Amino acid sequence: MPIPFREESESKRSVVVAWLRVVEDGRGVRAALFEASVAGEPLEFCFAGAGGDRLEDRAAAGARLAKSLFRASPNSPVLLLGSADDPLPWADDLDIGVPFGRVRPAWPPPADAAPANCADDLSWSTEPPGPEADEALLEVRKRADPFEPLERTAKGLEEAFGDPQVRTLTSLQGLTTVISLPPPRGSLEAPETFGESSFRSPPERENAVGRGLAERLWRILAKPRRIPFSDTRLEWPATLMPFQLDGVRALIEMERLLLSDDMGLGKTVQAVAALRLLKLGGRIRSSLVVAPASVLDQWRREITKWAPELSAIIVRGSAEDRAWQWKAATDCTLTSYEVLRFDAGNLRTLRATPWDVVVLDEAQRIKNRNDTSEAVKNVPRRRSWALTGTPIENHEEDLASIMEFVDCDGKTRPKRYLPGAALLKRHREVQLRRKKSDVLKDLPPKLETKLTIALHPEQWASYEKAEREGIVFLKSLGKEVGIGHMLELITRLKQICNADPRTGSSSKLDDIRDRLRELTAQGHKALIFSQYVNDISGVAAAARYLREFNPLVLTGDTPLEERSSLLNRFKARDEHKAIVISLRAGGLGLNLQEASYVFHLDRWWNPAVERQAEDRSHRLGQKVKVNVIKYSCVDTIEERIDRILEKKQELFDKVVDDVSLDLSARLSREEMLELFGLR
Repeated sequence: MPIPFREESESKRSVVVAWLRVVEDGRGVRAALFEASVAGEPLEFCFAGAGGDRLEDRAAAGARLAKSLFRASPNSPVLLLGSADDPLPWADDLDIGVPFGRVRPAWPPPADAAPANCADDLSWSTEPPGPEADEALLEVRKRADPFEPLERTAKGLEEAFGDPQVRTLTSLQGLTTVISLPPPRGSLEAPETFGESSFRSPPERENAVGRGLAERLWRILAKPRRIPFSDTRLEWPATLMPFQLDGVRALIEMERLLLSDDMGLGKTVQAVAALRLLKLGGRIRSSLVVAPASVLDQWRREITKWAPELSAIIVRGSAEDRAWQWKAATDCTLTSYEVLRFDAGNLRTLRATPWDVVVLDEAQRIKNRNDTSEAVKNVPRRRSWALTGTPIENHEEDLASIMEFVDCDGKTRPKRYLPGAALLKRHREVQLRRKKSDVLKDLPPKLETKLTIALHPEQWASYEKAEREGIVFLKSLGKEVGIGHMLELITRLKQICNADPRTGSSSKLDDIRDRLRELTAQGHKALIFSQYVNDISGVAAAARYLREFNPLVLTGDTPLEERSSLLNRFKARDEHKAIVISLRAGGLGLNLQEASYVFHLDRWWNPAVERQAEDRSHRLGQKVKVNVIKYSCVDTIEERIDRILEKKQELFDKVVDDVSLDLSARLSREEMLELFGLR
């Protein structure tokens, strides 16, 4: 005889749908039954575990658990729905008295269907539903996210078995333990009713499930509340500025957007706020954020601050750890470009469903068409958001590659863009860009000073010798001389301009030290950037030279887990008057408004990278003007490079505003030779 659910009144039977999830792991088999109205309102939650079963008995254990859950149900649903991705084969043969449908995520969705209603495919393990069940299914499908309760059920199951008391109750060999959890008194609408007085478990049930666990479970199982963008009942940690609200609206309304606001205008906050509103409004279930590894923890902190209802996990660590992290049922998955590239081949196996949103932070990381770029572009998704203040660094091909990610509908292969009118036309249609000067009228100015300084005599002697010997070597190569040979000499000469490798003397660092003595006495702090990290002419040398100011040091070798505490010390402790930072490591993900002076010990080929670095200080929240000092040395290679940069400025002005070309990639062989008077 089929196992029926309990008989109830006809009126109650017509509104109840049951959602079934089953999982297995090294500790046994677990199952949960979540009963809800067709609109998704929670009615009852039962879960069960069978511990210690031998591998060959797992299928029988799963069937036993499901039947126990059916018997424990106080309702009589008209329809049972489960996930086709749940691993056990017994579900096809369940002997139950109601139609049982198995939901399998479909990808790509049909071209003629709305994304929210075509994300899943339903097959029947029993006879197809009759009129009553068919009517209930029709009501379920009317929801923006029809099969979302399956995700709630899985999260509830995971939360329940994370509780030590539950694990103890369900760990005995061969014993099936069923725990039933009726809904608490009062509203179950989420997230507005997440107060301490909500989600109370009835006293008579607290002997089986503690009140704390019951509250946590009902927080998970509560029906997501659709919140319109204009809903003022949501609490925010700070007031979003008008231009940021416009950015959030654009992200919500557009499935494909390139948010290229000027650096320091809060692109991360805008993206997190948009994800929160889309999730709470029932329009998305999952999101993936791909960002440089150094800013992943900052993203998680911003999510906690600006979207506290959303769960987030960072995918990193060993291959074993990454496997379960990819599968975790969280609202936001965060990972680095490197991890995504490494795991790209296994991603469809690790995750069966597409992400509703994929966000690229510092999207210029995919400017080149390489393995990383291809891995990102091929991630299944429905929305594509790219965040970058510099969509062009070198040439139009950079923009073309980013646009191939942005302008993808998730149903077909990414488009192939080439530089030209079609690219620029589409770019104008999907780019939202605001400049600091336009939207932050109260932001103090950033004053830039190019300071030309003479080398100390011992430095000059080392410089002249290195340049003379280098030019002799280049001449000896004749036509075989290459750009690599010249770049090597340029690097050596620039490093001598920073500090003499023989004596350690430095006219630049002497000037910075003299300025800092006066500035720190007035309460100022400073950032000092160098593209080099060595202890002769780079970050380490500068920190040693300026040790009287107790500087902190941040480079690419600084462990990620130490960065936050290091930055907090700089912000909070007066004794640290400066922080010396390698340009590439410190150009992203830092908020250092405590500093009002920025020194560039040496110049980078790409002025956009320099601006990213100095805008760690010149950004939203800065209260005083920011002074930027850029050094070059008289009669050296640095002066000659500055002249070439000025010649190229006209070319910079023709590309996207606030984006510069990388001269190390753009200078011709002839221009390189001209630097050394060899033309």
